[in-house]
Amino acid sequence: MATSEPEVPNPVIEPDTSDTDSAVGSDIHSELISLTSSITDFVYKNGRRYSAYRGAKYVLPNDERESDRNDLLHHIYGIMLDGRLIIAPIGNHLKRILDIGTGTGIWAINVADEYPNAEVIGTDISPIQPSWSPPNLQFEIDNVELDWTYSKIFDLIHFQNLNACISNWPKLLKQCYDNLAPGGYLEAKETDGVTVSDDNSIPENCHLRRWEKECRGACDKLGLDTSIPWRLKDMFKDAGFVDIREQTWKMPFNAWPKDPQLKQLGRYQLVQYLDALQAYALGLLVEVQGWTKEEMEVFLVGLRSDLKNTKFHGYNVFRVVTGRKPKATS
Repeated sequence: MATSEPEVPNPVIEPDTSDTDSAVGSDIHSELISLTSSITDFVYKNGRRYSAYRGAKYVLPNDERESDRNDLLHHIYGIMLDGRLIIAPIGNHLKRILDIGTGTGIWAINVADEYPNAEVIGTDISPIQPSWSPPNLQFEIDNVELDWTYSKIFDLIHFQNLNACISNWPKLLKQCYDNLAPGGYLEAKETDGVTVSDDNSIPENCHLRRWEKECRGACDKLGLDTSIPWRLKDMFKDAGFVDIREQTWKMPFNAWPKDPQLKQLGRYQLVQYLDALQAYALGLLVEVQGWTKEEMEVFLVGLRSDLKNTKFHGYNVFRVVTGRKPKATS
């Protein structure tokens, strides 16, 4: 049975009591990667650019600013995973790899470089991938929620950051299962949308808690389930996968931890979180919840203050779930 609340991984993170870290450094922004995007099937609103591909429900923009943020998030995952692109025990004999919701294509590009003998396909609703790519990589514009029409099966299917983007998760996981070779793996990387604190240092009446509540409410109206990350393990099982494994990491939202690596991770996470606020607020608070832009901007002032507050010892749980399609039996 799927759990209704996320499980919190151990160990507890020790906070830095010196509290001397500055909120955000400009040197972190310099590490962001700018990608050239092709302008095709887009719409413009609220000063941002969005996909208009085949009725997709994706509420976030797809402009260069959002691409930079997603590339920074990929960098954060690299820190947590020690540079590993694939966690599933797939070996070195991959022939075909599919990356759904590829975004800027940065994961697919790196995987294509690492596995030059594998055919890699990256799909997304937005044509924001670079015009150059490894020769064994192909980008395709497609809505993953529609029926898949691949003529060949895959050895590995991968996705990340699809929470609150998919309307029908059982259908998506079934299509992943059906398009995998026997013995092939599905790998998901998703982050809980609920912020956790081991020492209860986040007040329930703060802007951050209201933000989470409003975002959940807006997603509910859109038919988008935000509890998927901590339910994926059970959903993999329901879809027929075996050898399912879930691994978790704590992702602090600012530099409050004492541990140097976690502190640096928190600095990066704060940058991408702050960059995400306006995009999410426009798509969820204004477009769905009916807030005015003025109400949104006033609220974001308090929310940014909460996120920068190193007395709030908060983190989000990052989960990697892998599962294998059973091998055919004679």
